[in-house]
Amino acid sequence: MARDYRVRILSREDIAKIAMAWWSLACSGRHSFNICKFVLDVLPNQIKAKGKLVLEFYDQGPGDAPAYVTFNPLTLHVDHGVWDAADRGEPYARYIIAHEIGHLVLHDRYAVAFSEEEAALLSYVQNEESAEWQAHVFAALFLVPDHIAIKFNDADLIAGLCVVTDSLAASCLDDARNAKFILTPSYEGEMCPGCGNFTLTRDGIYLKCDTCGSATGCL
Repeated sequence: MARDYRVRILSREDIAKIAMAWWSLACSGRHSFNICKFVLDVLPNQIKAKGKLVLEFYDQGPGDAPAYVTFNPLTLHVDHGVWDAADRGEPYARYIIAHEIGHLVLHDRYAVAFSEEEAALLSYVQNEESAEWQAHVFAALFLVPDHIAIKFNDADLIAGLCVVTDSLAASCLDDARNAKFILTPSYEGEMCPGCGNFTLTRDGIYLKCDTCGSATGCL
């Protein structure tokens, strides 16, 4: 199994708020977007507090991951073929890139590695503090937010309009139907300087964070 890391606990509801802000930045009123263009044109400026984002390509060999992130320096490593496929709109390749965006948004170099042994992992960490689980949840909600899944209420339609695999569309629809609440795209897309989450809402001339409650001042 892939190496995982223990990170700050985030629930699905927490991640849904963050993913909604990023989806709002990416979609501009559409149901899908060019994820490679997003990585090149939008992502670096939004996470610049973590460092300058470097994009590094390689040719995937046997046993290699299709993409991964390192934090010192901040680098997104991507197989050439995966990047090209994502740029063409291939659903699974888009998910791979979205998963790594999840790591870049949610995590940092202070994540603590834990055992790769499945038995040890299951006894040591819960989903909400697993870096891989968090990145998967982010990717799914970034590509198919709950309100979009509920709006279309059909896995085939979701897969086509949001450019995701059939299995991811079905999973997103099932998760949305069971969600405790359904967010609407009301976040500004800026990072809260207090808690680092992308959950700022506008309150007149101020921005207020939905997560920690702090106000950012007159913006």
